[in-house]
Amino acid sequence: MKRLLLFAGLLVNLLQGPIASAQDVPTQWAPIEKSLTALLNEGWRIVGSSSESVSYTFVLMRESRVVTCVLIAPKPNNATSRCRALN
Repeated sequence: MKRLLLFAGLLVNLLQGPIASAQDVPTQWAPIEKSLTALLNEGWRIVGSSSESVSYTFVLMRESRVVTCVLIAPKPNNATSRCRALN
């Protein structure tokens, strides 16, 4: 579990800003037209999470696929998510 949380933390840090490097490689970061709720209902599992003030980031996995979903300032009964595929 500690490894998954470490992975989630590293992923959040990577996603927060560009890293200038001669070794940068294009990475898939494709939007998914499904909500976090829909992905969980399809069998995706939350394997990591982190939060910063008013946003929450979740790392989901199913088989060998990885997705990140972000909830920004969710309110009871009024939350929206943005999910993206990493592979």
